[in-house]
Amino acid sequence: MDFQKYVKHLRYYGNHIYQYHHKEVEKRFKEALKILGEPKGNDYAVFITLRLKGKSDWITANNASNRLEWKLCKYLWKTKGKYMLKNGTAPYVSSIEHNLFRIKDHIHAVIRLSNSDLNLPQYYSLDEIQDKIKEIALDMEEVDKKNPNNVCIRIFPYTDKTEEQEKEVGNTLEYICKTSSKHHNPLKRQILNKEQREKLSARL
Repeated sequence: MDFQKYVKHLRYYGNHIYQYHHKEVEKRFKEALKILGEPKGNDYAVFITLRLKGKSDWITANNASNRLEWKLCKYLWKTKGKYMLKNGTAPYVSSIEHNLFRIKDHIHAVIRLSNSDLNLPQYYSLDEIQDKIKEIALDMEEVDKKNPNNVCIRIFPYTDKTEEQEKEVGNTLEYICKTSSKHHNPLKRQILNKEQREKLSARL
């Protein structure tokens, strides 16, 4: 996919124009595309946004992203999902939203579902998948239950069969990478133990 088709240098947050770091966004765009693979066939993607409790920090968002991946893999791929998590092969990419004008209070995630009965050990309709993902997300302790937009889900074809379909894939990947800079990688995640969490909390 050609990143140049999806560049959006001007983005407003309220009355502010967000500074767009073209090269860094492109780098993360390609990284996300490598994880999910090139769009083709009859695959689908699920785009998820989670609003988190309070003035959530990077640790909260990182833990929520890891928890969401674990729960989705367990639900969608059952036993196979455990191997995908262990080997780092799950078609899942997430970003921690961050910019100068708001707290790191939400995450985005995209998961790819392949063609063969959505590549799942049990068949689910797209509506069933959407409802179950929302149920899983609302059960997570990090999610803000009071926010009416706490869980937003969009399922779309992950394919380049038409120009509009390819555009939707490209725009979505650019969107989750848009806050990339030399000092912030929104795709970065880390599995933290208790000692690491305490040390990082002291620095934030």
